Amino acid sequence: MENIQKIKCLIVDDEPIARKIIKNYIDQISFLENAGECKNGLEALDVITKDKEIQIVFLDINMPNLNGLSMAKIMKNNIPIIFTTAYSEYAVESYDVNAIDYLLKPFSFERFTTAVFKAIEKIEKAKDFPNTAILELEENKIYIKSEGMNFPVLLTDILYCEAMKNYTKVFISNGKSLKTLIPFSKIEQDLIYKGNHFLRIHRSFLISKLHISSIKSNHINIGNFEIPIGPQYKESILKTIGLK
Repeated sequence: MENIQKIKCLIVDDEPIARKIIKNYIDQISFLENAGECKNGLEALDVITKDKEIQIVFLDINMPNLNGLSMAKIMKNNIPIIFTTAYSEYAVESYDVNAIDYLLKPFSFERFTTAVFKAIEKIEKAKDFPNTAILELEENKIYIKSEGMNFPVLLTDILYCEAMKNYTKVFISNGKSLKTLIPFSKIEQDLIYKGNHFLRIHRSFLISKLHISSIKSNHINIGNFEIPIGPQYKESILKTIGLK
């Protein structure tokens, strides 16, 4: 790690003691730099918008004005997020927003360091595979980068997307599928921004409502594909589709 460039970190927590502990941990790691401290998500979004060099965000969840989970969903860039919270019940939701790690307060310096190195691994991978897997071509078309090539795809041709371990798989109506290294959460943001017919129905699946062939209690059929409905998404899906 001798030649690593300083990594700028942002601390977001409404508790002064919590901010102080994280700042102390950051100060003990030579290749980390404290880029600032925020009391809530709104302040943090403002800082991130202005400072493009921030690379890691240590983010509390229960905060006034804008909580950590909501802030993470709003963030459109791919900055690694490490949640720091006293509440274990948010762990599942944290991974829905592609969090690197989930630190349960009070956490040790050793546990903190483990999370930092996970974030660094993601940062290094991003250098090898720049965040250009989805690029705007026209209002109704995108480029999806797969296996070193950019493929133009009509939004209306996308059937669904599936989150895999280290990549996202995009299924297209012509029978082909594209594997892209861009995170599933980023693909969800981009597609929902570009087309209101995309719908998240599971932690690992995003579908196009244009291609729904049938709906059952626990799954949706997209052509010949059977996509599971996550229990936490079921009620909102039925309302969105107009079945409730």
